[in-house]
Amino acid sequence: MYSTENYLWGWVVYTSGVICLLWVAWYLLRNIRFSTLRQLLLLVSAIFFLTPVTAYTDNAYLAPAFFVSLYEGLMSNGDPGFQRGAAPILAFTMFGLIGYGSVRLILWRFKKPPKEITQND
Repeated sequence: MYSTENYLWGWVVYTSGVICLLWVAWYLLRNIRFSTLRQLLLLVSAIFFLTPVTAYTDNAYLAPAFFVSLYEGLMSNGDPGFQRGAAPILAFTMFGLIGYGSVRLILWRFKKPPKEITQND
């Protein structure tokens, strides 16, 4: 069994890898004309990769939810299967999209209109 320090360093390495993947995704998506679509794709990707869930039902250590979902979905013997990791991912995605929409709405509401350029003849 792994120690707490092993899990911590595992998460540090895993998070570094996810940050690199998100940077590559940003680089590939940078030419998408609609910034909202680009930002939503990156947000959903980050949520998908970084959502934690307990690695084992009787253990307090956390693991990436999509790995747990994939493992338990393939190896399930009457257990919830894919649902144990998919439920937190869907919940975090919903909260993330609602939060993103709220922030965009607030920024749009308080955005100053561009100054008009007037010419003096």
